[in-house]
Amino acid sequence: MINHLTINTLDFNRAKAFYGAALAPIGYTQAFEHPGSVCFADASDADSVWVSTAKQGATPTPVHIAFTAADEASVQAFYDAALKAGATDNGKPGPRPDYGPNYYAAFVHDPEGNNIEAVHNA
Repeated sequence: MINHLTINTLDFNRAKAFYGAALAPIGYTQAFEHPGSVCFADASDADSVWVSTAKQGATPTPVHIAFTAADEASVQAFYDAALKAGATDNGKPGPRPDYGPNYYAAFVHDPEGNNIEAVHNA
C-alpha cells in the first residue's frame, strides 16, 4: 500500500493550483503546506500526494499516476476540472476494456507532462 508520493515541479504555484483543482473531485484536499511543498490528502484513507519544487538544476522526469475514483461521475469531474486547470487531454472518460472488463478511466497530461489518470474499477 502506498502512503504518499511526490510530484516534483519546476513551477510550484502552477502545480499547486492545478492539483488542488484536479484532485478535488476525487476527494483530495490540501492538508498543509511548507515553503516549496504542498500536501493533498484523501480523507477516506489518508493517502497523500505531495507537490514539491524540484531541486535547483534538476529536470523532473514525467510520471504516470492513477487515482481511484468513487464512480464514473467522479472520473468525469476529475477530467473536466483538470482540463479547466490547464491539463491537456490524454484520453477522454470512458470504458477501457483492454485494461479490464469494468475499467473506466480518464487521462490527462498535467502542465509539466505527467500522465494523470482517474479510474473507477467496479
